[in-house]
Amino acid sequence: MRLTILLSLLTAFLAAGCGSQKEAIKRYYVIESLNDTTIVSLDSLHQSDAWCEVDEVEVYPAFDTRRIVLRDNSHQVRYFGNHEWAVPPADFLTPIIIDYLAESGTFARAAARFWERTPDYRLQTTIFNLEVVSSKRKTFEAHLNLKFDLIDIDTDAILLTHSADRRSALQERDLNLLASEISLIFHEELAAFAAKTQETLSKH
Repeated sequence: MRLTILLSLLTAFLAAGCGSQKEAIKRYYVIESLNDTTIVSLDSLHQSDAWCEVDEVEVYPAFDTRRIVLRDNSHQVRYFGNHEWAVPPADFLTPIIIDYLAESGTFARAAARFWERTPDYRLQTTIFNLEVVSSKRKTFEAHLNLKFDLIDIDTDAILLTHSADRRSALQERDLNLLASEISLIFHEELAAFAAKTQETLSKH
């Protein structure tokens, strides 16, 4: 009888312990367009009447995933278990580029595909790194390494290249801050590319 009671108590204790464990909650993050104040209005006197086809953003394989990459050594990466991008990064970034180029007036038309006419230019965007870096001081940095290539459709030659490899320290070890900082860096480099594009096309 005493053994039966002890077994019952042990079973109840184990059941209570299992029930008290909280299920891990997954959190999802987005890279999104910033507000209208981030759109750089280009010189209306030199706005191009050219059309630009925007290719889907190419993301290097280690970063082309919904899993958020944590780099904690020079050649070593890990992936967060319960923190993910809401969709793969290319699905965020391609529409942002198209919207930005259209709203800033960089081109007369910017789209993923054209049916009514052949575009004048094609934009290829490559993401080499999109990650959070853990430093020796146990702080987080957002790291974005990218390149924009503007290609002349007629000659298939690269007319303009804009590259950037940037890191930005986060105030806290918070992946929501990572998403915000990646969004900001991407928009700043897109604005720099747009300004270079207008200058190049005005001379072309």
